[in-house]
Amino acid sequence: MSGSSTTTLTVLSLNCWGLRFISKKVDQRMEAIADNLAHSDYEIVCLQEVWVYRNFEAIKQKTKKRFPYSRFYSSGVFGTGLVILSRYPIVEISFHRYRLNGRPIKFTHGDWYVGKGVASAVVDHPVAGLIEVFNTHTHAGYGSKKDDIYLAHRVSQGWEMSSLLKASASRGRNVIAIGDFNSHPESLVHKLITTHGQMTDAWQSQVPSSPSSASSTSIHQQTSVPFDPQHSIIQKGYTSNSPLNTWSKITIKQAERDLYAGQRIDFIFYRKTSRFWCSGSRVVFTDKIPELAVSYSDHFGVEATFTLVGRDKNAVIPLSVWEQGQYEHLHELDTRTLKTVEDMFKKDLSRSQTSSRIQLFFFYLSLIVIIGLFAFEVLLASSVTFSQFWINIIIVMIIGPIASLGTVMGLHGFLFGNEEQSTLQQFIEEVQSYAEGKKVLESRASSIGLLDENESSQRSSAAADATHQVEIGFKS
Repeated sequence: MSGSSTTTLTVLSLNCWGLRFISKKVDQRMEAIADNLAHSDYEIVCLQEVWVYRNFEAIKQKTKKRFPYSRFYSSGVFGTGLVILSRYPIVEISFHRYRLNGRPIKFTHGDWYVGKGVASAVVDHPVAGLIEVFNTHTHAGYGSKKDDIYLAHRVSQGWEMSSLLKASASRGRNVIAIGDFNSHPESLVHKLITTHGQMTDAWQSQVPSSPSSASSTSIHQQTSVPFDPQHSIIQKGYTSNSPLNTWSKITIKQAERDLYAGQRIDFIFYRKTSRFWCSGSRVVFTDKIPELAVSYSDHFGVEATFTLVGRDKNAVIPLSVWEQGQYEHLHELDTRTLKTVEDMFKKDLSRSQTSSRIQLFFFYLSLIVIIGLFAFEVLLASSVTFSQFWINIIIVMIIGPIASLGTVMGLHGFLFGNEEQSTLQQFIEEVQSYAEGKKVLESRASSIGLLDENESSQRSSAAADATHQVEIGFKS
């Protein structure tokens, strides 16, 4: 391969649904995933939700012949769950933890405790050179579709990741961004990655007519295409909540009734250039584990194949690639999107401030209640009777939970609340600065365009005058 100036690269993204506790079924699924990968043709694999290091060790051991280079990324209390496997040397790694990552008081969500972020591995490819691969698992949505309480957090993560992608491309690297983004193709997160991050959705580049709605309901209502979940996987790229997945809560009957075939929330993005473009993409890991008769994970995987061209000047690049024109366009985010993002951060800032005030209110209330109970206990201490003894016991038992709850509320409302609000304020200022910079650069570009137009007009006028003078000379 090293002697060739043009080759291909096949990558995979798979959410392994490892769960955060050890169980026999999780281990069995992980072993099955490892066996599949060991016999695959993939060259770079990004896994999400490999929470347990023991599972990573098992995957690493079984796939080491195919992927001699692998990295497990640690962060937070329970780890990121992110893993990158590579057939080619990994020469540099890094991890960027998201600044907004859920709230510690939401114990059942867990996003804050795992320290979600972006894992990066710089791979030294024999033909393409350095390829920086980013792997992420963004914040899940816990609210309703219309009022996702953590939407601003997920959008902030899209903003941060976009900045990382641009920074990598500015260093002359090929860039791939992979993961479970918990966002559909019409979301702000997707738009930020493809505009602010200047990336291309691998699936959409191959199936440009593919509808970008979260489910297939509207698709089947607007067309006469019969409902078929398998068709939605192949043609629409749905990876999550498919009724064909054995771990899905949606049954085939429910899917047929609601015309619901799933979602496309797992993506492979890439920075398209004349030497790096996508030549194929499909949904994989859709079959069942033979021994267990269950799906490999609650998500299907997504695969993309890229065509890579080396720096050999004699390498042949298809005309269809050149016809795409320039690939790098600065400041593509439109003003309306910037305003939407800014308003979203402002709304979440207001919500955070309200939440902090409520939590601090409960903290002060618990403090008053505890002081009152202690005062009541002191009054009872003057005369000790059997009934008063049990009243004292009850008071002590009440004070404990109130003090614990009050302390949690006070710490969360003051410490985390202030931190979250400062971060949101910083995001607001970043978006505002970007919008102002966009206006300045567009104004400058417009001025340069007018100057070039005037200069061109002057040159044309001068050329016309010179021609006229020559004609007069000939006549005389």
